[in-house]
Amino acid sequence: MDIAGIIAILSALIGVPLIVFGFVLLNLRNKRSVEKIRLQKEILELELQKEQIRLKMLETENVKYDRLIEHSEK
Repeated sequence: MDIAGIIAILSALIGVPLIVFGFVLLNLRNKRSVEKIRLQKEILELELQKEQIRLKMLETENVKYDRLIEHSEK
């Protein structure tokens, strides 16, 4: 058998699966990266909601103290 034929067969048996599995692994890595970014976004949104609720609580407490101050001045 000719050397070129052996090289062609070996590259077909080894090279093609390596390329295919390489693309599969890259695709999985990208999916994980996208999922990680999505989860980080969700965490940041929840933290934002938490801070908004905290701000509303502080505003309510401020109104309460304003009323107490107004009644104590009378």
